Order: sequence, then C-alpha cells, then structure tokens
Amino acid sequence: MIYQDMKDAGVEMDSHESDLYVPVNETTRAILAKYPTQSRSIFHCNIDKQLWFDIPFAFLPFWEKRTVKV
Repeated sequence: MIYQDMKDAGVEMDSHESDLYVPVNETTRAILAKYPTQSRSIFHCNIDKQLWFDIPFAFLPFWEKRTVKV
C-alpha cells in the first residue's frame, strides 16, 4: 500500500480526510512509480512553498477508523 510504503521510507506525510499528501521528491516518485494506476495530482503548498503530491483515498488511518470490527 502506498501509505505503508511512504511510512516505511520515513516520508513526511500530511492528510485531509482520506487524501494523502507527500512532498514531491525522488523517494516519493519512486514509490508512486510502483502504483501506476493510482490517481495523483501535484499542488503547490501555501505553507512550505514546496510541491506536494495529493493522492486521493490513500490515507490508510482514515479508512481504519471506519472499519467495523465485529
């Protein structure tokens, strides 16, 4: 999973709802290259003035909170 790969690589991450945000760099590009069908966009962050990937529906903790455990 993208989230776990980013976490394992020590990538700085942020999120909004289920969207995962990671900075654009060699590490994140390499990880995302393993997931060519995953949608993503790039945005310019107003806080740090850097480019970040927005990866929809990839923030795993969002989904884990919504999993019904029986």
